[in-house]
Amino acid sequence: MELKTLAIIMLILQPIFVYLYINSVVRPSIFIAITVPMSIFYGHDFLHALFIFGGVNLVGVLLVKLAERKGYTAFSPSYFFSGVICWFMLFGIIRFIASYLSLPSVQKISASFHELLAFPEPVWWPVIAFLSVSVAALAMSATILVSDGNRFAASKFLVLYGVISPILPLFGNYFWISQGVTFLVVVCVLGACQKHFFKDNIEDENRIALGFAGALLLSILLYVINGFFHWY
Repeated sequence: MELKTLAIIMLILQPIFVYLYINSVVRPSIFIAITVPMSIFYGHDFLHALFIFGGVNLVGVLLVKLAERKGYTAFSPSYFFSGVICWFMLFGIIRFIASYLSLPSVQKISASFHELLAFPEPVWWPVIAFLSVSVAALAMSATILVSDGNRFAASKFLVLYGVISPILPLFGNYFWISQGVTFLVVVCVLGACQKHFFKDNIEDENRIALGFAGALLLSILLYVINGFFHWY
């Protein structure tokens, strides 16, 4: 922050510091002594900053002395100068630590914030492929069961459907959301097949569950590994 801007802000705050001093919000109030030590943050122009902030702080001290003459408070020079020394030490430590840390600039923080909010464009082909496979699972199950009643062949197709579905989110930009939606859709498709086509429990339903679970674990493992090595 520019020296002039901070000096104006501190000048505006002086009546507030005096009010806190009079009302003994902090006893003795340390706010009245905070202005001068801020010059330590302007090491390249320390003496100029010390002169500016000293003049601003003098305004606050004069207001306290005026309040003292009116009988509102009592000014203690020893408390004031001890507060100045404490603030100088605190700000000095902060500046010393900050000099050894690579603190991000406001521009970098703003860029990171915009990057966080910038959602990537969705990749549509895995979505289209998954919806196509889901429709095909319903259609094939219905066709197989209606044509020859081969429950075994229909259930094998559903096992394949359960294995393929968790793999497709690997190729999109929203892996976890896609996996959650995939799970819900697969449950709905299997429920529809069981209710309308099989009229009973699906053959090999345990294999369907194991196939889906195994493919899901493999998909998560590949996603985590890709996060480290960027394979695809």
